[in-house]
Amino acid sequence: MDPLTYLTTPAAGAGAPEWVFFVAQVLVVISGIYLAFMYAEPHPVRGRAVRQLAYALLAVGLVGAVIGALRISGVAPFTAPVWTTIATLFNLVLIGFAVYYARSVLPTAVAAHDQANRTRSTRSTRSQVATSVDAARVARPVAESNGVARPASPPSGRRDSRRDRKRKSR
Repeated sequence: MDPLTYLTTPAAGAGAPEWVFFVAQVLVVISGIYLAFMYAEPHPVRGRAVRQLAYALLAVGLVGAVIGALRISGVAPFTAPVWTTIATLFNLVLIGFAVYYARSVLPTAVAAHDQANRTRSTRSTRSQVATSVDAARVARPVAESNGVARPASPPSGRRDSRRDRKRKSR
């Protein structure tokens, strides 16, 4: 039998391959629902990509599940293998695009987003402030009373400096 005749000839009943196809499409729909509505990705670029993948999984899975259900129930035009072949091709195209996107497009988008949000001046001043505070604590004289070593003055922190700035502005 040539491929065109095979794909367009209605099948008599639903066997194991039809049920496997239907269950696989239902699992695709469930994974799309989970990724779209329950999974929370903290990174904004990856989160947007996961949501787009989830909506695509949901759409392709719903189409495949409807085709599978119509084939199993025996609706005449949908018992031909061409419908499951088309749905399977949609799934394969989606898988191929998802792999391409995850391996080549997404890493550059994530790197560009991280680079745009990275501020070098904030990071360098934080490390300098931490270094100067640590150096001041190390260089601070220690007073001894009753044999116990303690700092000569209490360490000034963020709260103390903020309080001092408020007092000066009054």
